[in-house]
Amino acid sequence: MSAPSHFECHLTPRYTDLDTWRHVNNSRIYQLHQEARILAQIDLLGKDAWFSDTVRLRPLRSITQYRQVSWYASDLTARLTYLGCDQHSYRVRNELYQNGELVGTQDCLIGGYENGHRVELPQATHELIQQLSGENPESLPEARYLSLLDRVEGFPVHQQLTPRYADLDADSQRSEAALARYIEQARFGGIRQLDLQGLGILIASADISFAHFQPGWPPVDLASGISHIGNTSFVFTACVRAKGEVQAAANSVMVVIDQQSGRPAPIPAQLRESLQAWHIGGV
Repeated sequence: MSAPSHFECHLTPRYTDLDTWRHVNNSRIYQLHQEARILAQIDLLGKDAWFSDTVRLRPLRSITQYRQVSWYASDLTARLTYLGCDQHSYRVRNELYQNGELVGTQDCLIGGYENGHRVELPQATHELIQQLSGENPESLPEARYLSLLDRVEGFPVHQQLTPRYADLDADSQRSEAALARYIEQARFGGIRQLDLQGLGILIASADISFAHFQPGWPPVDLASGISHIGNTSFVFTACVRAKGEVQAAANSVMVVIDQQSGRPAPIPAQLRESLQAWHIGGV
């Protein structure tokens, strides 16, 4: 089998992608990774591959690494690699570069859905991606945080969020981007309650597992808690529950930083105490 094939494109951050720190918001970075994946899908499978009325390609899991902040008024280059493929799923890795520097990566495992249920990849899709993929990619780390979801009722932070029409995608399903935003909101619902004592917080990585993409209008429950506390970082474990069932769940590594230097800073005793009060156990 030949070396894995690459797809490359250029993406432009928008003013509306900026957050209060005046760099590109992490959920918007996630969407840029998604945009690169969709453009690669069109390049490989044809101009109508961005929608489907039969089998729909959706992520089963994504692991996004935020290596550096990204800025407005400077394009990003996306470089996507096909890593592996079987009858049930395929895997890609996307890298984002800005001004020649690697600012982030995303590993994504993608599967097929039809009528809300997992199905095998279409044969033609499987054969095409298999031809482009490398051999035996390194396995994704086990999503051990999923074992914490049986105690979600006891998670210390809960908030309700009302779904919007804008949360639907072109196939009238709850969009991947919306679920990533919900996970972000689940984190922020906890962070905004913390006294950071003049320090800042940045996200280092987000590991999201997707259960399904069924739409719905009843409020969703965003539940979160702390599953690990380190010296300069901590881990939010969060989930999105729709109609009482988990639709997506994630581990997000958050780094405490000195706002002047931009460097990681030790977690102060008072903040550590607050985080420990939200501890839900580890895996």
